[in-house]
Amino acid sequence: MKHGGVKWIKGKPEVINDFSVNLNPLGTPDFVKELISEAVKREIYTYYPPSESYKEIKELIAEVYDLCPELVGVFNGASEAISLLPPCSVIEPNFSEYKRSKSYFARELNDTFEYTLPLSESCVITSNPVNPTGSFIKDSDIAKFLERGGKLYLDESFIDLSILSNNFKLAEEFENLTIISSFTKSLAIPGLRLGFTIGHSSKNLERLAPPWRINSIVYYVFSHVTAKEIRSFLSKTRYHIAELLNSFSSPFKWYKSVTNFVLLEFPVETSILNSVLRSYGYQIREPEGFMGLRKTHGRVALSKNTSELLRVISHVLNSEKFYK
Repeated sequence: MKHGGVKWIKGKPEVINDFSVNLNPLGTPDFVKELISEAVKREIYTYYPPSESYKEIKELIAEVYDLCPELVGVFNGASEAISLLPPCSVIEPNFSEYKRSKSYFARELNDTFEYTLPLSESCVITSNPVNPTGSFIKDSDIAKFLERGGKLYLDESFIDLSILSNNFKLAEEFENLTIISSFTKSLAIPGLRLGFTIGHSSKNLERLAPPWRINSIVYYVFSHVTAKEIRSFLSKTRYHIAELLNSFSSPFKWYKSVTNFVLLEFPVETSILNSVLRSYGYQIREPEGFMGLRKTHGRVALSKNTSELLRVISHVLNSEKFYK
């Protein structure tokens, strides 16, 4: 299954301008870097972490989002929690790792994908904001689906990297809603990985997960960081992403987005474009693995350097060598 990210060569990540992954454009916050460094200096990696409860981490997450700690489950990234979910109906295009019992397709308009939850289904999973299109599920749709009693698994891994409000509080009210999220992307720590669930099903999902799923360095960092630090950083992040979205423009077709990436469409297949882009030191996310996208679609992460990437793509596509 294809994902974004750099190649590792002889045990080291290659050096490339990687627009295929959607991490926080502000990078890893200093307070997290300092705690990682402190953990290494204290040789925390020589100790086993707690094997099950992760009480301090759950209390931190609950404080960040003003929730009841009993509703929080902790996992090795959002992907581990997702792997424990049952097969459900999925509205495409959507994240590739969901187990699908049935697929519906969003309505593609000129500059957006319109997602509607299928009210007749008993179980639905979707990302929100939606990966890879940058679209979102309307609050009214979510409320209507939950009131009908269907189970909804809402993957809000990008919610802190968007201009949307989260639906975490709804999980307190509706027992048929489970939210999956993560600090992996919002704090730009894909090498550490910390995912979590919010909802009445969190304890049952944790029972299905293996022990030792949180390593000792992650446990140390998130037992010492404060909710105030995280909230302040996420607030700054939202402001920055709003600025990036407001200033974004492209010579290529693009779809409206509410988050830190944009779906574009190019005049050539993206896999061919990417093979040339890499020689210029850039790469973007190809559509492979996303049902409902065309071969000419490509997903691009937003950052202060995205406009430079688009200039390079324009140069590549206007080059005579590209078509030889």
